[in-house]
Amino acid sequence: LAVWVALDDAGRAVGTIGLAFPYPDKPNSPHRAELVKLMVHRDARGRGVGRGLLAVAEEAAVAAGITLLHLDTETDSPAEHLYRSAGWTRAGVIPDYALDPHGVLRPTTLYYKHVGAPAG
Repeated sequence: LAVWVALDDAGRAVGTIGLAFPYPDKPNSPHRAELVKLMVHRDARGRGVGRGLLAVAEEAAVAAGITLLHLDTETDSPAEHLYRSAGWTRAGVIPDYALDPHGVLRPTTLYYKHVGAPAG
């Protein structure tokens, strides 16, 4: 797992993203990784923090030889616009996937993106 943190001018954390690499014992998945927990503080939204974190994680994936990324995000969340505008493809929706803060089951949308050169 690789994790990045975005800091504001005062050195405060305003965002984070993780990249979960495949387990070495899974021979069918060395080419793919999962983006996990892209989060941006509400006061820093709309300033390019999320897009910057996403780009850093994608570049790191390419540098590590990853050619396929995937993620899930809450359906109808503002994050969906970010992923679509950054070239991610919607793969589908899983109903009742996660509990929201009020204990209500919510669907999640799956996305993927090809990055780097395909494995030979």
